[in-house]
Amino acid sequence: MPKTLKRFTFSLFFILVLSLLLVAIPAQHSQAAFNFNWFTHKAYKPAKKKAPKRKMLDITPISQFPELPTGCEITAVAMLMDYKGVDLSKTDIADEIPYSPDGDMETGFWGNPYDDSGYTMYPPAWADLFNQYLGSFTDLSGASLTKLRATLKANKPIVAWINYHGQPAHSVLLIGYNQDTLTFNDPYTGKRKTMTAEKFWKIASYQGHRAMTY
Repeated sequence: MPKTLKRFTFSLFFILVLSLLLVAIPAQHSQAAFNFNWFTHKAYKPAKKKAPKRKMLDITPISQFPELPTGCEITAVAMLMDYKGVDLSKTDIADEIPYSPDGDMETGFWGNPYDDSGYTMYPPAWADLFNQYLGSFTDLSGASLTKLRATLKANKPIVAWINYHGQPAHSVLLIGYNQDTLTFNDPYTGKRKTMTAEKFWKIASYQGHRAMTY
């Protein structure tokens, strides 16, 4: 075979091999990319749906004054009852709740809410009244902020105990939240109040994060 023909044949063979390599490499890359994408797609799990960053229940504030100067929790419950359509005033509630002469606030109200001698009445003592008028009772004492927000999201206002207005056992009605705040109706002022969740959590800690709903 002439040398010229040999060189031509060799060159043609080299070009053919090079062409095959250039075609094969992208194909392998595409296959690898396909395999990777298929794997990652299979392994992907959609993020959980986030809760709304805002919730506000339409509940009109009620003042504890002048009838119940130390009946803040009673007034908070009256607001909750009104929200649920129960015709029970704050004084009606004050006349129905149990009282504890020995100061056991887990079983009844200590003192007299109609004067300055009253102190408070904690969640367990409210169970019977809630069950009677609302059909259920939930003690949320010690619940996390996440749990409180979830409860509000479910359209359930929350009676919460805090240290506020210089009172070590004040009660308010939580009615809503924003991304970083909590909103409550304050029986002491008869107005709606919003504060940071961090601050609320701190003043609630003095009362052991006591809270309740139906």
